[in-house]
Amino acid sequence: MLDIRIETIDTKSMTYKILRKYSALPFSQLKLRIENHDPVMVVDDLKLDELRRVRELIYELSGIGTEVTIKDSTGIITLGVLHNIISSYEGIMADIEELDALIFDEED
Repeated sequence: MLDIRIETIDTKSMTYKILRKYSALPFSQLKLRIENHDPVMVVDDLKLDELRRVRELIYELSGIGTEVTIKDSTGIITLGVLHNIISSYEGIMADIEELDALIFDEED
């Protein structure tokens, strides 16, 4: 699992607006989680689409000056590590598609 925590906020209204776009949590719960430094979003680190969504969220929040912490089972990770994870999964998916194409071409 990968969780996202908000450390500091420059623009509260924009931060909450962005979080609401990515989370189904009510405003009051988001606010409480931020105040308590609890995760505002938790995703499965084995699902590529969820990792991409988290990356988009981090980019948007960083763009307005909101500081975000990313944690996995080993502790805090950087955005660079998240990029590497996503790139690895994308490479694996490309390899699988290539192998599938070869297998199905041989069957025909």
